[in-house]
Amino acid sequence: MGDEPRIILLAFDGFPRRAFGRKTTPNLWRLAQEGGYSPDGGRASLPATTYPGFACLLTGAGQWKTGVRTTSRKVGAVPGWAGTDRTRLPTIVHAVEAAGMKAIAVMGDRRLQRVLRLNDLEGTWTPAMLPPSVTELGSFGYPSNAAVRPLALSAAADPSVDFLFVHFTETGTLSLAHGPNSVQAIESVRAADEIVGELLERIDSDWDRTVLAVVSDHDIAERLSYPAIDPTASLDCAGLVDDWIADGCAAWLSVSAGADAHMAISRLVALNGVESWRWRAPNTLLLLAAPGRTFAAPWIPLHGLHGSADTAKTLAIVGGGHPSVRRIGASIGARPPHLTDWAPTLAGILGVDLREAEGLNLTGSAALQQVG
Repeated sequence: MGDEPRIILLAFDGFPRRAFGRKTTPNLWRLAQEGGYSPDGGRASLPATTYPGFACLLTGAGQWKTGVRTTSRKVGAVPGWAGTDRTRLPTIVHAVEAAGMKAIAVMGDRRLQRVLRLNDLEGTWTPAMLPPSVTELGSFGYPSNAAVRPLALSAAADPSVDFLFVHFTETGTLSLAHGPNSVQAIESVRAADEIVGELLERIDSDWDRTVLAVVSDHDIAERLSYPAIDPTASLDCAGLVDDWIADGCAAWLSVSAGADAHMAISRLVALNGVESWRWRAPNTLLLLAAPGRTFAAPWIPLHGLHGSADTAKTLAIVGGGHPSVRRIGASIGARPPHLTDWAPTLAGILGVDLREAEGLNLTGSAALQQVG
């Protein structure tokens, strides 16, 4: 406590960036104007979905280092060629706790809690990844923002907490269920902004030593009424794919070992609805759908999508009275930050070692020099 810095990392899942503005989100807007923000949004890696995004955010490392490369599952698990079920690296929450400081994580998604290995820590809610029976559940069975709110506000008001991470789900789930421009999605954004306003009141007395970062993991796009893409349904692609896993408007493919790579890419990218591709590793291909298109899966959200390039922008806002806020604000205002930049930046402020991080420290001159 005292004059030592404290960090609050507030994350809104799938926040539709187009809804951020003076009228819809007055508290976030004020925070951004007084602290700093990225006018064009931050950046997420592809596929731009929840689990890879948050693994990058909290470890400061890319998907190939964390191992978390998809939010989807096949028969309850991620196939090994497509990544891992849990991050291989410790998060900033683990690092803060290991340094002897007090870290709290309040999670709106208990499955994400496991992916990030936060269920290993005592200071994580929900206990044992299971919300108490009295917990109000929102869309897709996650604890509602109303259930997460009091825990988040209580932890924010506790001056002994050195690092607080809070994850809210409803901006994402309602945008997926109803579309990012729907009344339901916009109301969820307004409600999220009200929580930000309450949190600002709770930390007012600690403002001078606080860094408050507000981020999201990805954006949401409108789903159009086209058939879902199945890369194995076309005769032109027969024998080219051993296995594949859809992740919204992106899909990982394991290309058959005997297939010619150039021919496989040419034919798969020519599929109706596929816009582009990324060759990530030998025999591993990432297909990206055109805007509004999705890949075939057992369950597909009705009106919203994430995963492809048009959903790879994030919220990137910083506020607080700590001296580092000005430097972070200048950096993200000049250059859109990547999700991997936040953990090393915040760890550096606390003096915590995050040696596996690959992102930039946004408080340093290197981050500013890269802008040009």
